[in-house]
Amino acid sequence: MDSRARKVQAERNRRRLPRRSRGYRWARRIAGLLATAAFLGSGVAIAMMVMPDGDADEVSAATPTATPTATPEKKKAKKKKAKPKGPTKAQLAQREDAIATVRSQGYTTLRKGDYDFKAQLRVLIGRPVGDAAGGHRAFFFDRGTYLGTDAQAPSTKLTVAKQGKVTITLSYGVYEAGDTPGSPSGRKRVRFRLQDGVLAPLDTIPLDSARFQRRR
Repeated sequence: MDSRARKVQAERNRRRLPRRSRGYRWARRIAGLLATAAFLGSGVAIAMMVMPDGDADEVSAATPTATPTATPEKKKAKKKKAKPKGPTKAQLAQREDAIATVRSQGYTTLRKGDYDFKAQLRVLIGRPVGDAAGGHRAFFFDRGTYLGTDAQAPSTKLTVAKQGKVTITLSYGVYEAGDTPGSPSGRKRVRFRLQDGVLAPLDTIPLDSARFQRRR
């Protein structure tokens, strides 16, 4: 088929199709424009989502950070004054009075530590002043009141074995057969108790001869 024949055939085909108005053509053009605008708008939206938000960073940087409020310091609790561990001045003065009482009896105190500040019944062991071989005696006190001694005669060896509030146990040296004067080998404990202001031994005190022998 030559070119002339093809033109004739195309013209026949065109005439067979229904004729379209000018409005239809403009409607298609407008629809195309709207589709293109929608496509471009979606592209811009995607780009805005992907790009970093520079304005937000600037706003964040411009917003001042809140300064934390300083918490007021709690007032330090006042420290309680610690009570003195040792004896008070009044107690020390009371012991010095007791030592002076022992001295007035012609004896010197051997151990100040025997005097218990916390107990009601207190004791001091003494020996004759200037006589180291003169034996020992116990001097009892009801706090600040002098009560007397443990026995009329001295003892070669006499120590405080145990102390309570109103009871004191003394340990006596007791001579056995063959012991030399000044060196008793036996021992006996005697308890003394204060009751209603009266001091009394709860156990039998060894005899004077069993307790004391002057060394030569």
